[in-house]
Amino acid sequence: MTTMTPRTGDRRRQQGAALLLLMLVVVVAASAVLVNRLNNDAAKLLRRTSTQAVLADAKAALLEYAATYPDRFPGEPYQLPCPDLDGAGGTLDGESHTANCGARGVTMLGRVPWRTLGLPVPLDGTGECLWYAVSGEHKSAGATTRELINSDTYGLLQLFARDDGSLVEGLSAETRPVAILLAPQAPLSGQSRPAAAGQQCSSNFASGDYLDLDSVTGISNATVAATADTLSEFVVTPTQNDELNDQVLTIGGREFAASIFRRHDFAARMDGLANLVTQCVANYAAQNPGGPDDKRLPFPAPVALADYRPDSNYDDVDAGVLSGRLPDIVDDSNVLTGNPVARVISDCNSLAVPGWTPELHRQWQHWKDHFFITVSASFGPSAATPSACTECLTVNGSGQYAAIVFFAGIPLTTAGQRRTVPPLDADARASIANYLESSNASNHPYSTGIVDYAMQAASPTFNDALYCVDESLAVVAC
Repeated sequence: MTTMTPRTGDRRRQQGAALLLLMLVVVVAASAVLVNRLNNDAAKLLRRTSTQAVLADAKAALLEYAATYPDRFPGEPYQLPCPDLDGAGGTLDGESHTANCGARGVTMLGRVPWRTLGLPVPLDGTGECLWYAVSGEHKSAGATTRELINSDTYGLLQLFARDDGSLVEGLSAETRPVAILLAPQAPLSGQSRPAAAGQQCSSNFASGDYLDLDSVTGISNATVAATADTLSEFVVTPTQNDELNDQVLTIGGREFAASIFRRHDFAARMDGLANLVTQCVANYAAQNPGGPDDKRLPFPAPVALADYRPDSNYDDVDAGVLSGRLPDIVDDSNVLTGNPVARVISDCNSLAVPGWTPELHRQWQHWKDHFFITVSASFGPSAATPSACTECLTVNGSGQYAAIVFFAGIPLTTAGQRRTVPPLDADARASIANYLESSNASNHPYSTGIVDYAMQAASPTFNDALYCVDESLAVVAC
């Protein structure tokens, strides 16, 4: 029997076909891997984009909540809601824990209070509910709400970058976030997340099961400082990994202030408040026991205070100076005038000043650090009576004013104005030049003589508002 052996050409053709088949298998496998990777990348991108959108919606809702808070609760400051902290206290899933939100000034961390904000349940791209940290200086916490919340109130939060440890937000007081939104993303090793049972978000409020601890910086997104006036740190990375995959979005202090100033009625509200505050000051003189000819007005409070938040620190001082912060407590003045009024603003009422309300008093409490006063030497507590202009004040070279009340606008960057406070920063609020411009600042400290003050249209270099008290104690246009 004759054995047929493949010819050399046949063998080569068979080997070539096998090689082509192998290459085809490799290409198909590589294509499958590539397609799978592309699908995974597309899915990750979709989840990330979806998360960014829900974070942005929550941020917009929080800013809207703060900007409209005084509409719902007249006299109250612009403030952010407390988080949903746990299932206790009779609150619903997604409801702010206003009545149980920690001590005054302490930053709080919990879930976004979507029900309070009127939002649908805010789920990130992996289906997890958003978390939220609010600065202790800005939280709406009932009895433990801060005594002073306005556009100059700075946040207690900082955001660091995992990659190089740099401070992304919060290097200066003005840039510290007032709130941080966090999307937990998929659970990492060691995180346990039981499914929601009978509610929209899980009943597990253990923040460490959702927010991550970064070993590189040592920062945990799951914890905040437990004491007032203390910074809380958060960390973010652009390249999410098996140790840190939280996605974050901040609300900066300047964004918070801008949401206040964008209100169409903000200027009118402040003008109405300042006008009536000035009337309360003028009303002090009307209570002097010396009769209608005794029109002496109180000493100011110092510009530099140990703490700018409590009303009790706005206390007049008999130190030979007639310019400074607008006082509330006037005990030093009363020694000289015999006036029975203990507090110029807190004791003011609608019988003495028509239009004055408890809501306006509450509003003043949150803007009191913006008010300053100069009392003319002819109408100071030490002046002779009957009261008459011999050393009165002028504005732009005109008028004879017994006193001028100043309302300071937003800090002017062109003037280098800063209003940072202890214990976290140097006391920039101790300088009147960080509030008032032109001669309104340079005339301080005033004690005697005829002195001229400035009134101008608002501009990048001037935004003081002046309210004048004339010789008859009427509040008039300056």
